[in-house]
Amino acid sequence: MYDETLVDAIYEAGAMPELWPVVLDRLAILMRARGGNIIYARPGGQEMRASSQGIEQVTLEFEAQGWGARNSRLDRYLARPPHAGFLTDSDLHSEEELRTLPIYAEFLIPHGAAAGAATLIRGAADDTLAITIEGFESHAGSREAVPALDNLRPHLARAAMLSGRLAMERVRAAVEALAMIGTPAAMLDIQGRLLIANELFEPAIGKSIFDLRSRLKFSDARSDKRFGEALARLLANHEGSSIAIDLGNQRVAMHLLPVRGSAKDIFSSAAGLLVLSDVADGRLPQQDLLQALFDLTPSEARIAREIAQGGGVTAVAMAIGLSRETVRSHLKAIFEKTNTRRQSELTKLLPSYGLPALVSRSD
Repeated sequence: MYDETLVDAIYEAGAMPELWPVVLDRLAILMRARGGNIIYARPGGQEMRASSQGIEQVTLEFEAQGWGARNSRLDRYLARPPHAGFLTDSDLHSEEELRTLPIYAEFLIPHGAAAGAATLIRGAADDTLAITIEGFESHAGSREAVPALDNLRPHLARAAMLSGRLAMERVRAAVEALAMIGTPAAMLDIQGRLLIANELFEPAIGKSIFDLRSRLKFSDARSDKRFGEALARLLANHEGSSIAIDLGNQRVAMHLLPVRGSAKDIFSSAAGLLVLSDVADGRLPQQDLLQALFDLTPSEARIAREIAQGGGVTAVAMAIGLSRETVRSHLKAIFEKTNTRRQSELTKLLPSYGLPALVSRSD
């Protein structure tokens, strides 16, 4: 049902993970399905995913709507004795369940993905690989494809397990490189969950920042709200954000950067790089940078910088030729946009919005 060039392509993707979406599309077309996913999971919830173009949007919607947490397909698979092959939806559910269970009736059937086949492979390091082929025309079609999928399973397992480990190491190397220049950083997946953090970021986890199954959460409600808004912009529009967050004993600047272009080619669901700014030199960012970071008006950016330099409302009003009432009105908007409450917080916060250091500092 397949030729040796497909096996060659599978092993090529093992060494070059960015090729997996094409290989999965090719495999799905051969099996008369819509697409495929490869999910590589490490202990502790670290997870990476490669999806073919034909099924990627359905997969993202499945996760976004919370079906991953109530997935009877996975639950039924795990409840069975270990199986060295692919199992289909119809192997795991009765005909009535395939029509009436909420996961089918409310999501999979409307999205044309009710008939699928999947296999799980557990590695020696407690890592797990899931390979799914989704969107067969019928349950009979998925069952007919199983013998061919089972023949390919050893090749897929070897190549995809290698890719997953390579990808995780690439992400680890990226955040550890930032640690070497003194920058706390973490990589987030497409749901805003923590993939990996460097040693400078880790002390905040479990104290002010919590690594939950839903997404990264902040103990400070205002900081969590701002992060949620920034994450939504990142996932919807690949838009980066700079926000102020409260880490309990200090308020710091946090940059959420999209993972795009060649940086995305790592067989992963990595969506964002989270960076806490280096505040060691205490220099104020220039007015145009403040304006860009916080969506301030030119007047608000100038007032924010003047306040952060130690000016009071009266002094700032005189310096820029505005009334005290106008300055106060602008200051209220500045507080809202920078997630601060008073001038002293603004004074401490703004120096942390310089760009992360590019070289390490000597003592």
